[in-house]
Amino acid sequence: MAGLTRRGGALAAGCAALALAACGAATQEWVKPGAARIVRLAVLPFDNQTASLRAGGVATELIVSELLATGLVPLVEPSEVADVLRRENLEPGEPGRLPPAQRVGRLLQASHVMHGTVTEFRYKPGLSETPVVGLSARIVQVATGEVVWTATLARSGSNWLAEDGLARLTQSIARDMAQHLTGALGGDRAR
Repeated sequence: MAGLTRRGGALAAGCAALALAACGAATQEWVKPGAARIVRLAVLPFDNQTASLRAGGVATELIVSELLATGLVPLVEPSEVADVLRRENLEPGEPGRLPPAQRVGRLLQASHVMHGTVTEFRYKPGLSETPVVGLSARIVQVATGEVVWTATLARSGSNWLAEDGLARLTQSIARDMAQHLTGALGGDRAR
């Protein structure tokens, strides 16, 4: 009987390991020691380096939503960011044309500016199409022009274990980024 229990435990552990391997994840996060807390954060539109037309917009919206949900980081209203980029005659889809984050931050009266890139946003072919999402983001402190926080997260989901899709994976990554950021540079509850 004890042998059956051990085998059952080993089988369960093996299944759990397979489940974790199927939902592959890569994470890299960094925060500059002693960096100033965020007083007001402007989130610029994420650059889209994928074949999916809306990946940058989806990632930007989800990051903003997850940051707002924490209540720990006051944000510049996304429409205000879009107005400044339009007024400065900049196309959000052309990151090479964006002025330095420090300049945008001053225009928006923000203490920090986030900009990022969607590096992967697709379904990987196979027996079942597996969603794969990768996001990279960094925050620049406007007063100094220094990068004070970075994060790169990539994940693949699994259709046979859960109902993962591109939006769900992107939201999961955005939530993890928001939690790491608010833990590192967030202040008291935003008002």
